[in-house]
Amino acid sequence: MRSSLRPVRYVLATSAAVFVACAVVFSLQLLDFQSTRARLAGLTASATGVVARVDDSDDSDDNTVTVRFPVPDQPEATAAIELDTTPPPLGTRVPVRYDPAAPTRAITGGATSLVTADRAATYATVTVVAVLAMLAVNGFLFFTRFVQPSRRRSGPSVAMRRVKVQRGLLTRSWLETETATPRWIPVYFSPTLISLPSPTPVEVLGDVRTNRHVAVRINGEVLYPAGAVRTSEPRGRRTDNPSLPDDDRSLAAVRPVSLGRQFRADLPVLAVAPVVGAFWAFVDGSGFTGWLTVTVLIAAFGFWWAALRGSDPS
Repeated sequence: MRSSLRPVRYVLATSAAVFVACAVVFSLQLLDFQSTRARLAGLTASATGVVARVDDSDDSDDNTVTVRFPVPDQPEATAAIELDTTPPPLGTRVPVRYDPAAPTRAITGGATSLVTADRAATYATVTVVAVLAMLAVNGFLFFTRFVQPSRRRSGPSVAMRRVKVQRGLLTRSWLETETATPRWIPVYFSPTLISLPSPTPVEVLGDVRTNRHVAVRINGEVLYPAGAVRTSEPRGRRTDNPSLPDDDRSLAAVRPVSLGRQFRADLPVLAVAPVVGAFWAFVDGSGFTGWLTVTVLIAAFGFWWAALRGSDPS
């Protein structure tokens, strides 16, 4: 019995891409956090200050406020603080934390250093949570889609036809049963599907009527499910295999499909990544750095999501 390990390799490759992207982002954010925390070291004293000056000129990306605040046993101190938010009006009373040995080193709410440290810590935490979630999802899906279906006994052959369904940016292969109550089985792509006549008898590992996930065997090759068996036709633009394959299809069916070709076929899925990155940078105020970070993460997870869903590169 031949078993197609191609989807396993692709899921592992995209998972590795997600891990690398998260590792790079985590490392950069950790370095940013540590450098920012170093600038905050020693700010142990607190006071209530008054905004004495606001510099929010249009030709500068920085908003700087000058704050006056009392210091025990010393004259009133003045500190210029760069903000990452809209500065408060003149005369506003604001909390201040400062260095007792050098009161001009001070911060207040919304200070750029505080926001940068908090943003870096948040991004680093998100990457760790994302990797753990990816590993958990991978473990669950590998069991339900690869291990469990392969252990089932072969049932009777069922006449099926292969259909390609494009919905949005993703195209998937489905096997549609030629039964009184049709079922639709999403399967991971194999070149064997290209030349599959419509319909053709297909050996089923399991029962399409009762099992949520079933594998099929075609010409001795096991094709694993890319999702649960459906009782309703998948939505999207549908393309059916011809009743008999022509020479081009027969030739394509024996050619291996590389992971590089799979990656190229999944590139449209990444179209949303820069859009989400731009939206996040606008909402979070993180600028180009935030846009690049989110774009890279969304792109990596886009490849992974397409691999889990069983994208079809044919």
